[in-house]
Amino acid sequence: TRSSRWNPTAEQLLALEEKYSCGVRTPTTNQIQQITSELRRFGKIEGKNVFYWFQNHKARERQKH
Repeated sequence: TRSSRWNPTAEQLLALEEKYSCGVRTPTTNQIQQITSELRRFGKIEGKNVFYWFQNHKARERQKH
């Protein structure tokens, strides 16, 4: 359902965008765990959320060009 879908907080989004602009494209399992625990203080987040965010972000970048 719509409500159960993960939505990053503004802080989480900012941090993810920052990592992406630093060149992180496909984070390793370790990186994902690290990012997840870093971002957990801003709100609910799971490893798979981080994983899919990067996948989707890459896909969106490709669509733009």
